[in-house]
Amino acid sequence: MKILMVHKFYYIEGGAERYVFNVTDLLKEKGHTIIPFAMQDDRNFATDYSRYFADRFGPDQMFENRDSRKRLHIARRVIFNRPAQAKLARLIEATKPDIAHVHSVYHHLSPSVLFTLKKHNLPVMLTLHDYKMVCPNYIFLDGARQVCEVCRGKHFWHATARKCFRNSYAASALVTAEAYWNYWRKSYLKNVDLFVSPSQFLADKVSRYGYQKKPVLVQPYTLDLGLYEPCYDRSDYFVFMGRLTHEKGVHFLLDAAKDIRGADLLILGSGPIENELRERVRKENLHHVKMLGFQSGAALRDLVRRAKFTVITSEWHDNSPLVIYESLALGNPVIGARMGGIPELIEEGVDGFIYDRGDLKTVVERANFLIQNPQRAIEMGQMARQKAERLFGFDQHYAKLLELYDYTKFLARKKVTTRI
Repeated sequence: MKILMVHKFYYIEGGAERYVFNVTDLLKEKGHTIIPFAMQDDRNFATDYSRYFADRFGPDQMFENRDSRKRLHIARRVIFNRPAQAKLARLIEATKPDIAHVHSVYHHLSPSVLFTLKKHNLPVMLTLHDYKMVCPNYIFLDGARQVCEVCRGKHFWHATARKCFRNSYAASALVTAEAYWNYWRKSYLKNVDLFVSPSQFLADKVSRYGYQKKPVLVQPYTLDLGLYEPCYDRSDYFVFMGRLTHEKGVHFLLDAAKDIRGADLLILGSGPIENELRERVRKENLHHVKMLGFQSGAALRDLVRRAKFTVITSEWHDNSPLVIYESLALGNPVIGARMGGIPELIEEGVDGFIYDRGDLKTVVERANFLIQNPQRAIEMGQMARQKAERLFGFDQHYAKLLELYDYTKFLARKKVTTRI
């Protein structure tokens, strides 16, 4: 099968990209041809298809430009990227794919590419990685970083009123206009045959806020478990890994770390608040907190697999964090917030613990329990690995993926028949 894999980035930016490349490797291993379509970028991995990629583009260009006419042109392209459509059309005509598997396209490629896919009569399956279709800010947080669902998939003016995007009226107005355009044009409703969500939480939100008549099925992410070898010879630290942003709750974690005894905290990641966090660690003399910066590949896996446990302190409705999959696969118990899809991945008291957002006392108690009961922590880690083998392996994912592709093709044929 020739599968067109559409995602705005062709380099590792976060969990969504790691999943895209995991799936790409899986499908190639099974003998399928993967045809990527993304945006040009110096960070991209090498591919024979790069000449077809859309020009590098993003909303940042609008805010960096002082020419009002150019800003308007850029804004229109964020909403509907015609040059990206033209590049994608050439790729489709040259490669003749059987199906399109779409991921995140907004802001850079824009949902305009969905119209191109349908113009070429391709079955389209879209994997959801966030709440963008129903929330202009895509993470259910307003400008004050409070959890918010007030737009409810159609009342998008709230995003501007609350400065939801980048805490800026101008940036928020842009994503508000983008949301209304795609709502009125039915960009997703008309052009996507099947939606797939890694979490039930995200699937329910999308269905509730405007997509009740479209199938939204659930398929968790996947990992190449052969790369994730657990180690039950524990060291003297626990870990947080992820992008360092306010919504990840790292300041909350530092509050908790003050009362967690007997183990260091390793913070693995980088991001916009990294310097702010480093300064706080220095000022408050948190000597047992070590900020190791961005880690990847074998180095990251080795740090995590030797940890006592992993902490996920998200203060937004994190969809289905890949760091939890990786921790479980490496035999780590996980302490995670009861936000978004996180509780779906953790079985309380079996392979981790769940706490309510802001409940500092419970986080401290659970962390100290795992530190003070190393044998119990190892047993929970073994259960974590067993879950990963049962649910997240390539073989299980591949079998389900083929079913989803077949269903997407069926829905596409049914739609054509209905129109005729």
